[in-house]
Amino acid sequence: MPENVAQTRTKSPAAQRARGRIGIDYSTDGLVHLFQSGSARLLLPRTYGGGAEAVLLNTAGGLTGGDRLDIEATLKPRASLLITTQAAERIYRSAGGTAAINTRLRLGAGAALDWLPQETILFERASLQRNLCVEMAKDARFLGLETLVLGRRAMGETLTYADIGDHRRIWRNGRLLHAESLCYPKETGRARKVTGGARAVASLIYVAPDAEARLAQARELLNFDTVAAAASAWQGKLVLRFHAKDAQPLRKALAGFLTEFRAKALPRVWQM
Repeated sequence: MPENVAQTRTKSPAAQRARGRIGIDYSTDGLVHLFQSGSARLLLPRTYGGGAEAVLLNTAGGLTGGDRLDIEATLKPRASLLITTQAAERIYRSAGGTAAINTRLRLGAGAALDWLPQETILFERASLQRNLCVEMAKDARFLGLETLVLGRRAMGETLTYADIGDHRRIWRNGRLLHAESLCYPKETGRARKVTGGARAVASLIYVAPDAEARLAQARELLNFDTVAAAASAWQGKLVLRFHAKDAQPLRKALAGFLTEFRAKALPRVWQM
């Protein structure tokens, strides 16, 4: 190779990475503060039938290796809010690095937050670390949903490899109340053995003064034909697990359960 050609060779430009950040403070009077940057946006529709609602939007259309989404929400004392997403989040094949979704939620005295994002869909060779941290007052109420879809059967998607870590921590009155870390085997076939063959799994956690008292009601609502589900309650929390063969029956089951358990209609984006 001629020397002048070798001297002018340049490195390939680094791949662009999506970065998104949301910060919201909400009180009984409504929005106090909103910060949004990068690919993250927050929509504040008018109050729906069940109360105030905020909708998260990732304008990047999904995440891949090296992308990062940070979400922070603070509810002032006695504030009430539901936060959801405009659509399912998609985690695409990683060409290097890991996608990260970090969520931190703070609830003041008497506050009530329903954290109900739509499902997270994993594609072949996806790499994701998802972290949820909740800090809440003793008399606050938190209902939190996290859903993973290991490829959509209806779309002919079969995952053979994905690198997934799913971590949750809930602090109540300054003490750690709930901690779990789910690290799925990278060979997705083995991961489905862990979930009993399910492609779609969900965890729903309810922390409130009446959480244990609502166990019987929750179990009565777990009456599904195509979705396996179970509920348990201890130390002021109610924990439910859902397993399904595909995303659609799980979504239908979750929508029905949440509508009955909350005694409120779900946001319109859930019905699209």
